[in-house]
Amino acid sequence: MTKFRQARLSFMVTVLGLSAISSLMPVVARADAPAADAKAPADVLRPEISKPLIAAKVLFDSNNIPDALAKISETDAVADKTSYEQFAVERTRGDYYLKAGDKIKAAQAFEKVVAANYLKHDDQLHIIQVVSQLYFQASNYPLTISWMERYFNDGGTEAKSRDMLNKAYYLNKDYAQAYKGLSTYVANELAAGHIPNEQYFQLILNSESILNDKEGLLKAVEQLNTYYPSSKNWNYLISQAHSKPGFSDKLFLDVFRLKQELGLLETAAEYIDMSELATRAGLPAEAKKALEQANTARLLSGGPDAKKNAALLDAATRRAADDLKTMQQGEASAAKSKDGSGLVNLGMAYATAGQFDKGASLIEQGISKGGIARIEEAKLHLALVYYWAGKKEDAIRQLKTVGGSDGTGDLARLWIMQISHPLGK
Repeated sequence: MTKFRQARLSFMVTVLGLSAISSLMPVVARADAPAADAKAPADVLRPEISKPLIAAKVLFDSNNIPDALAKISETDAVADKTSYEQFAVERTRGDYYLKAGDKIKAAQAFEKVVAANYLKHDDQLHIIQVVSQLYFQASNYPLTISWMERYFNDGGTEAKSRDMLNKAYYLNKDYAQAYKGLSTYVANELAAGHIPNEQYFQLILNSESILNDKEGLLKAVEQLNTYYPSSKNWNYLISQAHSKPGFSDKLFLDVFRLKQELGLLETAAEYIDMSELATRAGLPAEAKKALEQANTARLLSGGPDAKKNAALLDAATRRAADDLKTMQQGEASAAKSKDGSGLVNLGMAYATAGQFDKGASLIEQGISKGGIARIEEAKLHLALVYYWAGKKEDAIRQLKTVGGSDGTGDLARLWIMQISHPLGK
């Protein structure tokens, strides 16, 4: 057995044919080498093949690649090549074409290496990988897919090759197959505790978009935004959540809370709307905070509405101060109520005024007391208070218990996304 066969084949071959030719020389120079018309042993090259290959190596060593390839072509006239002879010629030709930068012709030569069926199974798989890689680099995606599918059908298992196949499906516009392969890869990586590169999530998203799968697209954006959040995707997800059929009008203040957390409130009108909703909900401290943030961002002080906006802030400040004076009285009344709604509402008032522990305790009491018409909303608000208090783990645990088809479950899922992988402000 010659060193040619024993040499390990790398995934991306370079100039292994050079050492291969050297290893053949002792074989073809034997005194008992067969005549041209004699049948050659399995691992011996006949002179009409070995001599051009040796001459080609000399030319190649002097960097004369075109003449080296021309010399190899002289072997094409030799009939009835053995499997070994075909392997030796095409393996060398493929290496030389690689050196010349001709990926297509190199791939075609390595295809003939595979056809020779001379190599052991594992080495044969390596050559199939080489063919696939060369076609991929040459942007011939149909042939990339064909050869890579053969690789896996023949027992290949390398993850990088699966990655290349999935990308080839995508680039070949077979988006259904690309989505299937990419989503499986991402799921496996996440299950193993690894976060895949952002590119994989983006390719899944693009595939779902092109396939016009609206539900799949939403899930893809959520998955991308979970690990690689962006303002653009957050705005899309929030818009999808509150435009969903059945979304409760009572939750629009919570939509503003999430946008406020994400730094996505950008206009005076948005802050003013949030302040008005907080006022209607009996949360003057939160109404004041929204306007103060807008004022700090210089959204209220300019333009024709500056005076009106200043009056809004003054009024919100007065209401917040007055509310603090009556909260203790409200606590006694809420405690006597038959249901826990009053305690929950008062708890949110305390929390939005900055008294998070007091607020959380009252909401917990209210939920335990029961009789709350909007229990999922109460659970969502308890989670927010935990988060505002810096208790992120408690907040996430609580958010995972929130259900509801009116938007509370969707908002809870989005809050988990933000707390787990916060968007940089």
